Amino acid sequence: MSNVHKRLRKETELQFLVSAQNLQVELTKFTMSEKNMPKKYRYIIGLGLINKVDELVDNLTAANTIYPTNCSEYKQRVYYQTQAIINCWQLHNKIVRIILCIDTAKIQKLEKVAELLVDTEGLIKQWKKSDKERYKLFVEKL
Repeated sequence: MSNVHKRLRKETELQFLVSAQNLQVELTKFTMSEKNMPKKYRYIIGLGLINKVDELVDNLTAANTIYPTNCSEYKQRVYYQTQAIINCWQLHNKIVRIILCIDTAKIQKLEKVAELLVDTEGLIKQWKKSDKERYKLFVEKL
């Protein structure tokens, strides 16, 4: 555990990935809880939700492993960042579906998940924007 007070902590460069991993953990816990999601819904709805959040983390990891040295690599990095943003919107839709279809899934129980999802999406967009500035040379060639 960090010795720095929570209020004094700063975001890391990889905060988008940390946030996405926290989202992955929270959604997994939510889906596995019988109180939140009865077993009869886990295969149909829960599995798709978990697969989508896994895909989000995979896309972020893929984008982060690419250090562009040319226009093609930059395009590939942007592609994965864009896919991650798309995954966030897909997760939004899946969470709405859960709330509408499952009586035991209450909005209050998904509040932390919703916060993490909004934060993650915002951090990915910031990262993508900073990359655009950092790799201006490649952007101009597109």
